[in-house]
Amino acid sequence: MQPVPSNPPPCLQDLKIVVSSCDLYCDMWPLFFHFLFKLWPEAPTPIYLITNHLSYDDPRVVTVKVGDDTSWTDGVARGMAQVPSEYSFLFLDDFLLTEPITVQRLADIYLPLKDKGGNWVCLRPKAPAPPDDPHALISPITDASQSAGFHSGIWRTKYLEKICSEVHLNIWHMEGHIRKLIRSGEAENLYYMTENAARPVSYIEVVKRFWQKDGIDYVRSNNIRPDLWRRPYPPQGDNVFARFIRSLLKRYVRMRSASETSRLLKTNNGVVSSQVRFIKKPD
Repeated sequence: MQPVPSNPPPCLQDLKIVVSSCDLYCDMWPLFFHFLFKLWPEAPTPIYLITNHLSYDDPRVVTVKVGDDTSWTDGVARGMAQVPSEYSFLFLDDFLLTEPITVQRLADIYLPLKDKGGNWVCLRPKAPAPPDDPHALISPITDASQSAGFHSGIWRTKYLEKICSEVHLNIWHMEGHIRKLIRSGEAENLYYMTENAARPVSYIEVVKRFWQKDGIDYVRSNNIRPDLWRRPYPPQGDNVFARFIRSLLKRYVRMRSASETSRLLKTNNGVVSSQVRFIKKPD
């Protein structure tokens, strides 16, 4: 399948959309891209999807295969090395868009970051603007509390590749590692989005290994049937019974995902369908 030609608007030149994922979450790909293209139909394409061995069946998406899943940072480092852009708009595969993306709001953050030669800004307001620049939309991070995590953000592609290649961490430990770099003064040109800025992207975290209630409610309210055999919706409480059930299902999810990956590689050339399962047939 030939990818569609690149079509970024002038204000988003040198910026590619990248989705960090792995084959364990391939059941999320149709849902992620369904909401992305529904709420951002003019999203700059092609979009780069980081995977292990599987690929995704959509001409608007370029699959970036990075091999076996050894750690989150290893996969991101190998993936970013294959993204042909100065900057990357990074998404996580289990955070589904909930509102349309406004290009101007995104450009209001991206262009100042690019002009300043910045390496990262998280697209979630974290703090007021500094007193010496009270109208700023982005400002240099000076305290670890201003670091907002990986949910969605704009990165200098080579910088993200570099810092991920230096460690072997999962995503939560990597967020802590960045805060450590900030505290030690080793972080370079990192920015936070101030409370002056209009948030350019809104999303909901739908799974934490398993489906979460908010995620189930969101996809069902949009006429989508989640595959609960592939990724269950266990008891959500913190009582002994709920924790026990979730501990049993952790192994099930991993085994089920490995089995599905093996099946796709053997019977479908490793291609994941982009088809979404609807509750009722759309009009």
